[in-house]
Amino acid sequence: MLTNAQAVVDEKAQVIIAAKVTTRANEVNQLIPVVNEVTKNLRKAEINETPKVLLADAGYCSESNLEQTENLNTEFIIATGRLKYDDRVQKPPKGRIKKDASKHYLMARKLRTKIGQNSYKKRKAIVEPVFGQMKVRQNAGQLRLRGEINAQGEWMLHVICHNLRKLSRKDQILGAIAT
Repeated sequence: MLTNAQAVVDEKAQVIIAAKVTTRANEVNQLIPVVNEVTKNLRKAEINETPKVLLADAGYCSESNLEQTENLNTEFIIATGRLKYDDRVQKPPKGRIKKDASKHYLMARKLRTKIGQNSYKKRKAIVEPVFGQMKVRQNAGQLRLRGEINAQGEWMLHVICHNLRKLSRKDQILGAIAT
């Protein structure tokens, strides 16, 4: 059984705000449930703010997800595809935006701007170190328990250990988050 572990990480404290395991290789259907989990967890922690920015990799990009994120009070910056190692980001197109432009096109255009590029660059420094630290310090590279419920329990144990390690060093402060 394939398991796909996901985590939403706070920028400043590098604590995991929401975590989930799914048996689907594709993350595209996981964005909205993860965003809902973040909102629920922040309310439980009596944090009445919503994240200002959520950065997500290309696995979460779909026309449906981009439409659903429009009405939320968070700015979403979602990669629309993967660049090869030596590819450069194209310059943003000039001129007016077409009336019938797809949400995918608008997000791709947003990512080509300097602000979009600088914002998305933060994702590597926010979420990737967390996964790396969990793999090295906690041997969490692969989940060992079988079954989705057991894998979810194991993943949450890794998340709790990671968060306790981080929170023992600093106060939790909500900043930009990435998944």
